[in-house]
Amino acid sequence: MVLNENIWPEGLWVRPAAQQVAPCIMLMHGLGASKEDLAPLADFVDPEKQFRWVLPDAPVRPVTLNGGRPMRAWYDIYGLGRDSGEDAAGMEQMATRLAALIDHEQQQAGNHPLILGGFSQGGAMALYLAFHHACPAAAVLALSAYLPLRQTLPQATQVTPIFWGHGHSDAVLPLEYMEIARDIMESRGYALSTHIYPMDHSICAEELVEARKFLDRMVMQGNLKKS
Repeated sequence: MVLNENIWPEGLWVRPAAQQVAPCIMLMHGLGASKEDLAPLADFVDPEKQFRWVLPDAPVRPVTLNGGRPMRAWYDIYGLGRDSGEDAAGMEQMATRLAALIDHEQQQAGNHPLILGGFSQGGAMALYLAFHHACPAAAVLALSAYLPLRQTLPQATQVTPIFWGHGHSDAVLPLEYMEIARDIMESRGYALSTHIYPMDHSICAEELVEARKFLDRMVMQGNLKKS
């Protein structure tokens, strides 16, 4: 584990690629979790070490959904209902910090393609970074996530492949949330590939196998070709 307290004091888990210059996957954990929860995905999805993996920890902050008690969160969560208010200011503040981290990581190994991803709130943060904050993502991995600020999603300006995996029995973020996101995103020109699995609010092996195939296809098509 590599920690860089200067650029990200909360802590980073970094797994270098087999080559010095390689595409980078930045993966963000869910609400109340940590980088260690997602670290095993690197070996499962990318055993050949084609990618540099960067997993940051979210700051600890009071979370309204948690009765105001502090926990790791990318931004505040007011509720999980379809019409719950959203912490737009918190998302933008965190996106600004993450964008600086992304710039730092790209300088570490040259200008390489970036894949943004995450689980649950981390997946929502990845979608916000890519499409509201306009971070230069070559692809997005949304694992049991939801589309933040869906009413203000901008029209797509370029084709960014999105892999979205979701559990059929997800009681935290129901499958309906993925379906709502799919309809909105497709109507606005986004390239979305959705995958449904027999699981709850979690990640399963079948999902990771298909995520690996998704990344492999992008490498073969040259979309993630190393610089």
